[in-house]
Amino acid sequence: MLQRRAIGHAFAVICLLGLAALTGCGNAGEGGQKEGTGGGAWEKHITEETVQLKGIEGEYTLLFLTDTHAIVQSQGASEQEAANEEARYPTFFNEEGVPSAEQFPEWIRYANENGVDAVLLGGDIIDTPSEANLRWLEEQLGQLDMPYLYVNGNHDWTYPWEYMTEAGKEAYLPLLEPFMQDNTVIHSLDFGEFTVVGIDDSPGQVEVGVFPAYEEILAEGRPVIVLAHVPFMTQSVLGKAREAWSSPVVIGAGNYGGIYPNEDSERFVSRTTAASSPVELVLAGHVHFYDRDVIEGEKQVLQLVGGAGFRGEAILIHITGGE
Repeated sequence: MLQRRAIGHAFAVICLLGLAALTGCGNAGEGGQKEGTGGGAWEKHITEETVQLKGIEGEYTLLFLTDTHAIVQSQGASEQEAANEEARYPTFFNEEGVPSAEQFPEWIRYANENGVDAVLLGGDIIDTPSEANLRWLEEQLGQLDMPYLYVNGNHDWTYPWEYMTEAGKEAYLPLLEPFMQDNTVIHSLDFGEFTVVGIDDSPGQVEVGVFPAYEEILAEGRPVIVLAHVPFMTQSVLGKAREAWSSPVVIGAGNYGGIYPNEDSERFVSRTTAASSPVELVLAGHVHFYDRDVIEGEKQVLQLVGGAGFRGEAILIHITGGE
């Protein structure tokens, strides 16, 4: 059933990490649109994609937004939090000089006015799990007229001084549960004819808790769209990521600059690209650039990587039926 609402490392490394065989999939083009906010007019950079899902009869539109890195500065922040916010806040502006947190309400308005069927949020929507950011996030998502699916990024639940630590995971990850159907590892939106499943790979590996729920969803046999944060290796995204980042940011091809996948990540990719897999599309973010390529396996699965939301980028996905 569709849910309508839900409610360390060195600092430089944190900034770094933050910062078609498939039948009938095609790029429908890219458009821009001026919007007014408190920070002035700015342009949306929307890439439109059409994806055919075998056997479905309806038509659906999904808005995919990732890596907005919203920062809401608060007078109540600790000295450590305030210093981190002050250092990172100037990073997340679009070319018109509008901060990400002021852009985000316009995406909410865009989704509502255009009547999209769901909003898919690919992680790093907020830059830290501060009280101000979480309160802002709840207010924003509460204004959507449609359901959303939100997966963890590597920043939504971390701070530089507790980056991917067990203590940080215990303290901060549960704060995201209200936005993720009380399960930050795996949750889904059921459209009847197909399912969108969100999985947590924010540590750079697929979380073991994704199984067996993922297997059960695949066993239903209906088309599946996967929503993740860290992309899986394709020839295109690996090459671009190696140029853009000086550290591995793509799961797979460790010998060529990607992340060496552990057993759980290998199992996930193998099952996703199996000949019998109903997965038709993988959505990811993390690398701050748009990419379109296939994940190779027994079946080639299209992967769309969203550009940086803080630069006003998003993907509008048109879902149609196919044979």
